[in-house]
Amino acid sequence: MTFRIRVPEVITLTEYDRVPSNAVTFSRRNIYKRDRFTCQYCGGQPGSEELTLDHVQPRSRGGTSTWENCVLACLECNKRKADRTPTEARMPLRKAPVRPTWKPLYARHDVRIESWSKFLSEAYWTVELDE
Repeated sequence: MTFRIRVPEVITLTEYDRVPSNAVTFSRRNIYKRDRFTCQYCGGQPGSEELTLDHVQPRSRGGTSTWENCVLACLECNKRKADRTPTEARMPLRKAPVRPTWKPLYARHDVRIESWSKFLSEAYWTVELDE
Protein backbone atom coordinates (compact mmCIF):
# COMPACT_ATOMS: atom_id res chain seq x y z
CA MET A 1 0.00 0.00 0.00
CA THR A 2 1.44 3.36 -1.04
CA PHE A 3 0.36 6.69 0.23
CA ARG A 4 0.78 9.87 -1.67
CA ILE A 5 1.07 13.09 0.14
CA ARG A 6 -0.47 16.00 -1.75
CA VAL A 7 1.60 19.11 -1.61
CA PRO A 8 -0.57 22.15 -2.16
CA GLU A 9 0.40 24.31 -5.08
CA VAL A 10 1.84 27.67 -4.32
CA ILE A 11 -0.61 30.27 -5.54
CA THR A 12 0.52 33.79 -6.16
CA LEU A 13 -1.90 36.64 -6.25
CA THR A 14 -1.82 38.12 -9.71
CA GLU A 15 -5.40 39.30 -10.08
CA TYR A 16 -8.12 40.62 -7.86
CA ASP A 17 -11.73 39.59 -7.98
CA ARG A 18 -14.35 42.25 -7.25
CA VAL A 19 -11.98 45.06 -6.31
CA PRO A 20 -14.01 48.01 -5.10
CA SER A 21 -13.76 50.89 -7.53
CA ASN A 22 -12.42 54.05 -6.02
CA ALA A 23 -13.57 56.79 -8.35
CA VAL A 24 -12.32 60.25 -7.48
CA THR A 25 -15.21 62.55 -6.59
CA PHE A 26 -15.56 65.53 -8.92
CA SER A 27 -15.20 68.34 -6.37
CA ARG A 28 -13.38 71.65 -6.06
CA ARG A 29 -10.90 70.20 -3.59
CA ASN A 30 -9.99 67.38 -5.95
CA ILE A 31 -9.62 69.72 -8.94
CA TYR A 32 -7.21 71.83 -6.86
CA LYS A 33 -5.28 68.66 -5.99
CA ARG A 34 -5.26 67.40 -9.58
CA ASP A 35 -3.97 70.73 -10.90
CA ARG A 36 -1.58 71.13 -7.94
CA PHE A 37 -2.86 74.61 -7.03
CA THR A 38 -1.44 75.85 -10.36
CA CYS A 39 -3.04 78.00 -13.05
CA GLN A 40 -3.31 75.81 -16.13
CA TYR A 41 -2.82 78.79 -18.45
CA CYS A 42 0.14 80.76 -17.06
CA GLY A 43 1.61 78.18 -14.65
CA GLY A 44 1.43 80.57 -11.71
CA GLN A 45 0.78 79.43 -8.16
CA PRO A 46 -0.78 82.52 -6.57
CA GLY A 47 -2.45 80.70 -3.69
CA SER A 48 -5.89 79.16 -3.37
CA GLU A 49 -7.64 82.49 -2.80
CA GLU A 50 -6.46 83.73 -6.22
CA LEU A 51 -7.45 80.58 -8.14
CA THR A 52 -10.82 79.77 -9.67
CA LEU A 53 -12.42 77.00 -11.73
CA ASP A 54 -12.51 77.63 -15.45
CA HIS A 55 -14.51 75.75 -18.06
CA VAL A 56 -12.24 75.09 -21.05
CA GLN A 57 -15.28 74.99 -23.33
CA PRO A 58 -17.44 77.76 -21.79
CA ARG A 59 -20.78 76.68 -20.35
CA SER A 60 -22.48 79.35 -22.47
CA ARG A 61 -21.31 77.36 -25.49
CA GLY A 62 -22.42 73.97 -24.25
CA GLY A 63 -19.42 73.14 -22.08
CA THR A 64 -20.15 70.88 -19.13
CA SER A 65 -18.76 70.66 -15.62
CA THR A 66 -16.64 67.53 -15.98
CA TRP A 67 -13.10 66.46 -15.17
CA GLU A 68 -12.21 66.87 -18.84
CA ASN A 69 -13.59 70.43 -19.14
CA CYS A 70 -12.65 72.13 -15.84
CA VAL A 71 -9.23 73.47 -14.90
CA LEU A 72 -7.77 75.90 -12.38
CA ALA A 73 -7.07 79.42 -13.58
CA CYS A 74 -5.73 82.42 -11.75
CA LEU A 75 -8.13 85.35 -11.59
CA GLU A 76 -6.14 87.30 -14.18
CA CYS A 77 -6.08 84.46 -16.73
CA ASN A 78 -9.74 83.63 -16.14
CA LYS A 79 -10.66 87.26 -16.78
CA ARG A 80 -8.46 87.41 -19.89
CA LYS A 81 -9.87 84.18 -21.33
CA ALA A 82 -13.44 85.31 -20.57
CA ASP A 83 -16.11 83.53 -22.59
CA ARG A 84 -13.77 82.07 -25.21
CA THR A 85 -12.03 78.79 -25.82
CA PRO A 86 -8.27 78.60 -25.13
CA THR A 87 -7.61 78.67 -28.89
CA GLU A 88 -9.72 81.78 -29.42
CA ALA A 89 -8.06 83.50 -26.46
CA ARG A 90 -4.60 82.33 -27.59
CA MET A 91 -4.08 80.81 -24.16
CA PRO A 92 -3.03 77.17 -24.56
CA LEU A 93 -3.47 74.83 -21.61
CA ARG A 94 -0.27 73.65 -19.95
CA LYS A 95 -1.73 70.16 -19.62
CA ALA A 96 -4.96 68.59 -20.83
CA PRO A 97 -7.55 68.10 -18.08
CA VAL A 98 -8.27 64.43 -17.37
CA ARG A 99 -10.16 62.39 -14.81
CA PRO A 100 -7.55 61.42 -12.21
CA THR A 101 -7.05 57.87 -11.08
CA TRP A 102 -7.71 57.24 -7.43
CA LYS A 103 -4.76 57.67 -5.07
CA PRO A 104 -4.71 58.05 -1.31
CA LEU A 105 -4.09 61.79 -1.82
CA TYR A 106 -7.67 62.18 -3.05
CA ALA A 107 -9.08 60.28 -0.09
CA ARG A 108 -7.99 62.88 2.50
CA HIS A 109 -10.86 65.04 3.66
CA ASP A 110 -9.31 66.59 6.74
CA VAL A 111 -7.14 69.15 4.94
CA ARG A 112 -8.58 72.66 5.00
CA ILE A 113 -7.50 75.70 3.11
CA GLU A 114 -6.94 77.90 6.15
CA SER A 115 -7.44 81.30 4.54
CA TRP A 116 -10.93 80.28 3.41
CA SER A 117 -12.06 78.21 6.36
CA LYS A 118 -13.74 81.09 8.17
CA PHE A 119 -15.81 81.92 5.09
CA LEU A 120 -16.63 78.57 3.54
CA SER A 121 -18.04 75.37 4.91
CA GLU A 122 -16.52 71.95 4.41
CA ALA A 123 -19.38 71.17 2.03
CA TYR A 124 -18.13 73.76 -0.45
CA TRP A 125 -14.98 71.69 -0.95
CA THR A 126 -16.29 68.16 -0.69
CA VAL A 127 -19.72 68.17 -2.30
CA GLU A 128 -19.82 66.31 -5.60
CA LEU A 129 -20.24 68.76 -8.47
CA ASP A 130 -22.94 68.21 -11.06
CA GLU A 131 -21.62 67.02 -14.37
